[in-house]
Amino acid sequence: MPKTAVPSLLVLANFFPESRRALHFAAELADHLAAPLVLLHIDELAAQYPEIPLRHTAAEARELRQDLRQLAEELHRPATVELGTGLLKHILTEAARRHAPALFVLGRPADEEADVELSKAVVDELRAAHLPLLLVPEVYAGPDLPQHLAVATDDEPFALHAGARAAQLLLRRLLPTQVTVVTASPLQDDAVCTAALHHVRTSGLLPESVPTPTVEGFYATQTEQGLLHAIATTQADWLVLLARPRRFLDQLLHRSVTKRMLHWSPVPVLVVPSRQARSRAPKRPAKLNMPRLEDEFLI
Repeated sequence: MPKTAVPSLLVLANFFPESRRALHFAAELADHLAAPLVLLHIDELAAQYPEIPLRHTAAEARELRQDLRQLAEELHRPATVELGTGLLKHILTEAARRHAPALFVLGRPADEEADVELSKAVVDELRAAHLPLLLVPEVYAGPDLPQHLAVATDDEPFALHAGARAAQLLLRRLLPTQVTVVTASPLQDDAVCTAALHHVRTSGLLPESVPTPTVEGFYATQTEQGLLHAIATTQADWLVLLARPRRFLDQLLHRSVTKRMLHWSPVPVLVVPSRQARSRAPKRPAKLNMPRLEDEFLI
């Protein structure tokens, strides 16, 4: 693969602990990938007032740039500093356009009571724009380069969205030594496991150079609890989630396992934008009264 085929890592940077953790995490990845690193500052006002363009006075901009450059100097590697101005959705999409292919990196605070309005707003805008996200828990103490990936999905076929390219490039460069496809279901259903494994293998998500993925199913009436159990049992150090467009009923019920996993996962979560696709796998036998949780894998 050409050396230029690397993702740009755009860290949502501020001066709080979770952002510093994400920044140092991203810097380690950037070193390994020889990837561009960008510190993108977005003010909390962009989340509180999404319809009002964010602006800085000349004096505010100078001070912020100076402070961000000092933050970047802690990394001991080249990094670009940018200040977000305008509407949040425009800040993110314009940054992604200029630094394509772009992977956004966001920190999650250890304090559950912390104000995370900006983080929620960023996740929503990235979902709408079909852009990939890597979320790093502040308390994560595992390796920066994953050795074991857990890929959470179900038996529904999927195709990668065009915006997923940065996530693909990241996975192709990291070369984990183990990949496990994990499913969560209230009942034992081997057909779900085999279909999930088939769809991951044929999706192009993973490079051919990684070991052949295996599959493990976990019992759960709540999908996120099953995925948390999967992380603990497999000892995976990264979780990959496939974000698909919500269906109308899901929007009404506010069902989003991805958002809940972004809140609870003890390991970094890579959210990859995807879409529904036709299946080439053999059709599974019809079953009556079978609870289905696959719609839960939606951001």
